Amino acid sequence: MLRLFKVDATLHGILIFSSEIRPLVSSEVDSGSYIATSPYIHNYPLMYGLMNKPSETYFVIPSLHYWYYEERKKESTGRLRYVSVTEMIEKFVRGEEGSFYAFPMLPQEFSVTSFILSSESWLYAPMVRRATKNMFPRLTSYTAIQPGGKFLTYVAVNGEVRLPRYIRIGKKRLGIMKLDYNELKVKDVLKVKNRPTSFPVNYKDVKRFGFKVISFSKLLQSPNIDEGDIGWAVVEECTVFVTEEGELCLPLPLR
Repeated sequence: MLRLFKVDATLHGILIFSSEIRPLVSSEVDSGSYIATSPYIHNYPLMYGLMNKPSETYFVIPSLHYWYYEERKKESTGRLRYVSVTEMIEKFVRGEEGSFYAFPMLPQEFSVTSFILSSESWLYAPMVRRATKNMFPRLTSYTAIQPGGKFLTYVAVNGEVRLPRYIRIGKKRLGIMKLDYNELKVKDVLKVKNRPTSFPVNYKDVKRFGFKVISFSKLLQSPNIDEGDIGWAVVEECTVFVTEEGELCLPLPLR
């Protein structure tokens, strides 16, 4: 049985994503790099957090994800020790018990701050320290979302799923969020043609669920083509959930 949750998230730590990176130019001098954080949060980092797996587990080397490394072969059976996001989505499409799918996060209220991270010293250290790695930015300017930011998302689950109250997303130990779940009472499920989505969606996931996208307005572009872009969509035949809060057009597979 498909259950639908409305999730309100409150940010408890600063949040940084490398949503956009470009040269930082000041007074016609290259001063390092500028990293901007988009307030629209991709659903894959969110799903990492909901599975109690920080993003480093999936991307930092060595990682349990790469079981075929020499140091892992002796203790590995050739299978991942945890469920990947792709595998979780495939289970959700098949309607397996305990699977879930999360939509991207939409900002409701937030403020940003800027700060500079420097990897070199202005004291005696530059004279004696070893050189940093090649292409390592000596000076980086960040924009981050401050604690107290409010976000909204929807999570669909098959059967009984224990979802965490706190998650961590973003870089390093940043992006701690508290989640408040409100299960929506679905009164009816309809199929409506040429209906715009009620919430931002992942373009690739919508197509994976078997829906035909008529038009798409992009909010966030992923640097990885396999993860899909985030935006508003008009779907040829959308699944509409009739709840006590009104109708929600969310392109989800029904089994």
